[in-house]
Amino acid sequence: MTIKAQSLFYAAAASTAIAGIIHLMLGPNNFAFNQNQGILFVVGGIAQVFWIIPMIRRWGTKWYAIGIGGTGVFMTIFFITRIQGNPITGRGGSINQMGLITEIFQAAFIVLAITIMIYQFRSRNLAGFTVKSNKKQLQYLIAIVAIVILIALFVIPMAMPQPMGGPPRGGPPGMQPPIQGQSETNLKNSTTQITPLLQSCTLTPSLIEVEDTPQQTEGPYFVDGMQNRSEIFTDTTDDSIEKGTPLNLTINVYEEKDGSCFPLSGAKVDIWHANYEGVYSGVFEQGSVGKNFLRGYQLTDSNGSVHFTTMYPGWYEGRAIHIHIKVRTFDESQKSEWTSQIYFPNSINEQVHSNLPYSLHGHPDTPNERDGIFVGPSTDGLVESNTGKHLMLNLINDTEGYQGTFNVVIKGN
Repeated sequence: MTIKAQSLFYAAAASTAIAGIIHLMLGPNNFAFNQNQGILFVVGGIAQVFWIIPMIRRWGTKWYAIGIGGTGVFMTIFFITRIQGNPITGRGGSINQMGLITEIFQAAFIVLAITIMIYQFRSRNLAGFTVKSNKKQLQYLIAIVAIVILIALFVIPMAMPQPMGGPPRGGPPGMQPPIQGQSETNLKNSTTQITPLLQSCTLTPSLIEVEDTPQQTEGPYFVDGMQNRSEIFTDTTDDSIEKGTPLNLTINVYEEKDGSCFPLSGAKVDIWHANYEGVYSGVFEQGSVGKNFLRGYQLTDSNGSVHFTTMYPGWYEGRAIHIHIKVRTFDESQKSEWTSQIYFPNSINEQVHSNLPYSLHGHPDTPNERDGIFVGPSTDGLVESNTGKHLMLNLINDTEGYQGTFNVVIKGN
């Protein structure tokens, strides 16, 4: 009985510890998107890791019951928020890999704790169910719990390969300080000189007062080394096809010199964005590591253009609907890059998300004017506020979906 009892207690402690560690890892990443959710993850995660002590020290049925109840509340909230139109979030959501793993360990803790209570209730001999007082041992255990909490909150997230979800380190989205020197970014190429276009370099949508296109934060979801492909709505790891409204996207890249625009050929243009459920591929917290849907790059042609066939992006909490873009050139001496985001009109976002499959995820919760990155300054110092107004996609509706055009103007030497 003693060995069996010890096994039950240690297994229960391990189960609640793992569930708590996962919550602590994901908690800080949720603050910028949903403060209440971030607080829930962190506080709940600390409580779950703390419950190592009542289980190993065998504090008694009252403590086990509290642990069961608290874990049950966590599981109930999780499954309620998966239901479309639920009273907590007002929308639904899929069960991702990390969520499923967490729920399995929480369920395991509940089963083990209930089993312990049953054994303790039925057993007249409480050997194995109580522990003699040992203050030094308790102090060591408290120290171990504190270390586990700190590792889960800080060490593991920093050690994980990026992206793992959440806002960029150093502050919430839209609040990063300008990156020194970015306004002097130069994108060079070794191609022959191209005849300039017969127009000024005010090509970007809504951009009048500055000549080159403002940059924005890369965000936490960039994954380098994606495939050179124009059709990015498939996932090459399993040949699955993302659902949604087709979007044919043309991006034109120009280099500005002396007030004239030259097409920038041979530049590498990466784009990446969320699917209709607000999920990115290659993201740890969303259980999509190794996937590559809605990601890819193209090299600009002699006209400075690339073309992508994708699906209209979905939304996730705290962000307006957007596409990330990165333009890079490589020569023998240096790598240069330009990074920003592309936005969509609110009215079209609402229209698209009223239809399947987007409606299963609910209407977008953050219009452009409430997005901290959209209304914030550019990271290169070109624009002091409302940077997103200069980064709007030019959209045309057609019979199959949307045609989008976006022009990038980059200051040359």
